[in-house]
Amino acid sequence: MNTHSERIPRCLQQRGSASESKSKYSCQDSPRLAAGSFQAIFENTRQGAPRISFILLDWSCRESFHTIEYLNSQTVPRRDYEIIWIEYYGRRPAGLASLLESYEAGGRPPALDRWLVMSVPEDVCYHKHLMYNLGIIAARSPIVAFCDSDAVMAPTFVESILESFEREKGIVLHLDEVRNVSKKFHPFNRPSIDEIKGKGCVNWDGKTTKGLAKKEDPVHTLNYGACMCARKHDLVSIGGADEHIDYLGHICGPYEMTFRLVNSGKKEVWREDEFLYHVWHPGTDGRGNHMGPHDGLNVSLAALEAKRSGRVLPLQENPAIKALRLKEDAVVYEPLLEQAIPSRLMEGWRFERLNAAKVRGRGRFDILVRPLQGMGLAFTFVKMLARQFHMKIVKFSRDPKSLGDGIRKLHRVFDFLGAMARYNAHVVDRCSNCLKNLAEEGVKEFAVCGTGDIAEVIYRLAKDSPVKISAAYGYFEGRDFFGLKVTGMDKISGYGGKVVVAALASAEEMAESLKHAGLAPEKIVFL
Repeated sequence: MNTHSERIPRCLQQRGSASESKSKYSCQDSPRLAAGSFQAIFENTRQGAPRISFILLDWSCRESFHTIEYLNSQTVPRRDYEIIWIEYYGRRPAGLASLLESYEAGGRPPALDRWLVMSVPEDVCYHKHLMYNLGIIAARSPIVAFCDSDAVMAPTFVESILESFEREKGIVLHLDEVRNVSKKFHPFNRPSIDEIKGKGCVNWDGKTTKGLAKKEDPVHTLNYGACMCARKHDLVSIGGADEHIDYLGHICGPYEMTFRLVNSGKKEVWREDEFLYHVWHPGTDGRGNHMGPHDGLNVSLAALEAKRSGRVLPLQENPAIKALRLKEDAVVYEPLLEQAIPSRLMEGWRFERLNAAKVRGRGRFDILVRPLQGMGLAFTFVKMLARQFHMKIVKFSRDPKSLGDGIRKLHRVFDFLGAMARYNAHVVDRCSNCLKNLAEEGVKEFAVCGTGDIAEVIYRLAKDSPVKISAAYGYFEGRDFFGLKVTGMDKISGYGGKVVVAALASAEEMAESLKHAGLAPEKIVFL
């Protein structure tokens, strides 16, 4: 365990009196859950099973614990739902301990039902998906909800979720989040929902969120990480959250479970009358985070691959979840919490190793842009980086409140630039592998769908490949694409060869347009 100086309230310490031991709610350490330094710091012994379990995560980053208070102020009786707080590292914040103590002193049901501290070494990158799996195992209800742990909820929040599962079976439910970027609510000062929807709000159109209103490119316009709910049995049946190394750090979320649940036959549903609400705090968009492979818009490429391929099981299944999946009626849940933390895999999650891998990746990038590999490709790569840099510098140059604030924003811009360089190198790798696979299949010519940066990368690589581009399709009919006249996507049914979708972020939507235009699915090639 990390040695922290935060005060642990009386209800979390060893109880000494008989009167205290008879308390309706047990507030003591739970030895049976201890595995090394992993502990259940607090556990509420309740009568009867709850109807839904809310999983809230922390990796020693939360400053305010207001979400717990909002979840304790619902129209649904507190006995009907449980709240589980999971800390990745060893921190026991005084604010959280004081909250538990104040509820006990006021004679209220405990603010939490379980407080689990994993005590992972601080040189190991956080893995939300591992925490999701811990929550699935620890949940004592048939429905599990993964929520933003620093959000505001209306009193009807829990009621709305339960109503959705009562009304419709076989669903995976999401609630979108209304976000305000004004700094006037920090430190958290309990703004009303109307205030959050007001000045500084970036995605409320007056009636609903912009993502729900537009219904275009939902993967990038809706907040899949705000609140995702599914039946525990369904989550176990797909192998729980994927613990592949690509999901370490910032580029992760419960949406990858949503994609695989849909692949397994479940229906994705979004509530349009209930939301979460979020206000600005330092590190809102991540701070000093490791970022796995993503599509440039912070959606995991591994998750998008699962969505596209129809895969149901994870790439890296947690051993305890696997035990539940294969022998659900023959296992005892509590000891599984001890087995859920894969200490062997964590060696590869250490920041030292991840940073070393980044250095090796930069070495490959240096080789990639050398003149021997083609000045055209190097020019395209740098042009992509310059455009991304310009977009970010414009965003972060808006209204700096002080010189220090501006310097901090500039530092974040360069962090972003490094991440984009790695992303662009990944794009080149994907395009190169696509051309290699086509050549191995004996394909001589193909069409490219799209005319943006990724299409240009494919064109540059194809110049030195046995596979050539014979046609270009896209939204801007009549434009020139390196000597090829762009044809509208609605005319693609007449093309007889393979068609490479030159996109990562919107590949699925583009493919649907091609199918709608009459192109056979087997002719579509994804990067």
